[in-house]
Parts: sequence; C-alpha cells; structure tokens
Amino acid sequence: MTAVARKTPGETRERLLHTALRLYAAEGLHAVSLRRISAEAGSKNSAAMHYHFDNKLGVVQALMTMIGDELQDKARDIRRRRRVERNLRDACREALMPLVQLRADKPWGGDAVRFLSRLVSENDPELAALINDMFAPFWRRLDGALSRAVPELPGEVRRLRLMFISVNVFHGMAEVGWLSRSPVGDLGHFDSDALLDHLVDYLIGGLVAPSHAGA
Repeated sequence: MTAVARKTPGETRERLLHTALRLYAAEGLHAVSLRRISAEAGSKNSAAMHYHFDNKLGVVQALMTMIGDELQDKARDIRRRRRVERNLRDACREALMPLVQLRADKPWGGDAVRFLSRLVSENDPELAALINDMFAPFWRRLDGALSRAVPELPGEVRRLRLMFISVNVFHGMAEVGWLSRSPVGDLGHFDSDALLDHLVDYLIGGLVAPSHAGA
C-alpha cells in the first residue's frame, strides 16, 4: 500500500494563505469568510484558518508580510544596481518597479497587486494602522526623495499628491487588463515596459504641476 504524503503545518499554512490571497483579491476582504477559505484550500478542518492565523486581521497581516518581504527583496536588488545620481524619473520608476516585477515573477503576483489595491480602499481603522506600520518607512523614504527632487512644492501638498497618486497607481496596476475594454477604446496593446513609462509620466506630472490651492 502506498503511503499518503502528509502536508506539513508550513505547507498547509502556505496553501491557506495563497487561497485567501486569491479570494480576497477577487472578491474583497468582507465578502469572504475564514471558513470558506479553509474549504477552498481543501482543508478538512473548517477551523484551520483560525488555528493558523487567529482571525481575519491575522490573515491580512500574514499576507502583507508575505507580499512586503517580496517587494523589499526586489527593492534592495534595484538599489544595489542603481546609478549614483538619480533624477525624479529614476526615483519614480525605481519605486514602482518592485510591483511590476512582483506581478511578472510570482504566480500569485497579480493577486497580490489586486489585494493591495483593495487594501488602500478599505475604510477600517485597524487595517489602516496595519498598513501604515508596514509601509510607512517606504513612503517616508519616497517622500524624502521627492522633497529633494521638487523642493519648490510645499511639504503638505507634496505628501497629499503622493497619497492621491499612490491610490491611483495601485488601482491602475491592479486592473491593467481593463485597458482593453476602456470606454475610449482598446488600450491593451502597450507592453509592460511602455505602461510603466507612461505611469511614471503620469506620476511625475501630478507631482510637479503648479499648485493653485487658495489662488
């Protein structure tokens, strides 16, 4: 009789996590129960998610750690290969490149970007605190780079624009397939490099535009 291979706790946890990522990315955090994730991951124990992650916040934290580790690894590799001198365009492209690489390199990369897009739309204080704890250092580094690149822009205006642009970037990268069905025609023919360049143009345009607030 052939022995049936048993899943290790680590393998079970990873399968549950990837199932949660797929479902959250497709349907949103509040549309999917932990019990359903356990069932779709093939677990015979309906409480498997509670055992491994405690609650939904624990699942989100585990997903953010998994995604964040990948993004940090890619960002470190990009920084090792960067030129000594960077202009604003270099800094913006460097900031977006890990997300582009994640989508291309990992089978779950597209789901990860869609999950992050959903997270930035959540109006939940606990989730906001979790997101800020994990990603605030990245945004502060980027804000510091932008303060040197566009010193004429008031700090509060610069940071506000950065947050506006960040939300649009996440949503745009998450739903790039929609470009082929856009209301102004089929825009799905751009390759990933061209899309990134246009996205950088958009980001820079938003950052360096003159401020008319209070005018």
